[in-house]
Amino acid sequence: GDLAYFCPTCPQPGVNLSADWIEDLGGAWKYSRSFVMDGNFSAEHMKLKNDDDFDLTGGSGYFTASPCYQAHLQIADGKQPVSLPCPFPQFHPSSISYGCFVPDTVVDFQKGKRQVNMDYALCRALGKLEGMPRAAVIYDIACQFNVHFGARVLRSDYLKFSDTIQIIWGIGLFHIHGHQDVCLSRYSPDLIPGIGKVDGEVLETLWSQLNEICGSTCSMTAAHRREVLNDHMLDSN
Repeated sequence: GDLAYFCPTCPQPGVNLSADWIEDLGGAWKYSRSFVMDGNFSAEHMKLKNDDDFDLTGGSGYFTASPCYQAHLQIADGKQPVSLPCPFPQFHPSSISYGCFVPDTVVDFQKGKRQVNMDYALCRALGKLEGMPRAAVIYDIACQFNVHFGARVLRSDYLKFSDTIQIIWGIGLFHIHGHQDVCLSRYSPDLIPGIGKVDGEVLETLWSQLNEICGSTCSMTAAHRREVLNDHMLDSN
């Protein structure tokens, strides 16, 4: 993600925090980052017969580096729930308050929205916390996803982040009312201390702009498509 802009307002040591921020023992909520994650099923990609184009960015933009991601997919447990059959849509994590795409975290799906894809992208995002003590993660099915997330991370050589990070799980306000009543009190962003007043649905607004070019990118080579979408996500940030 070295060629990608990140959120200028998210707390970042050495960028917008004082040198002694870590000594603020009562301010964990101030030094936490919040992520929204979801799959964009409008950003499909046609599978081409000859797709040997060379990727010039290689993980330096918003899409994660393909070789490590593909290696993770090869060894990950394939017996995971699939929500929708859809060829090559994207997963996007973003910062929750200001709607910035997170560098080096966007991945392609192979067959619907599986945990194997979401695990990798989320770990890439959590790995960029740079000592932050806490992260809020908003996901439509966080109530299911988080149950065995830790176990899946431990089983994989490609899923890593600091075990000192406290993850606060939430569900966006648009989706949570379709869940059981118990999810509302446990996962509603309105009831999570220190997260601020957010709806957890910021990705929908980002996609409304990004999807305008998806009619063109769907028939590009995989590398060309990633580079074009990288450019547009950079402009969005």
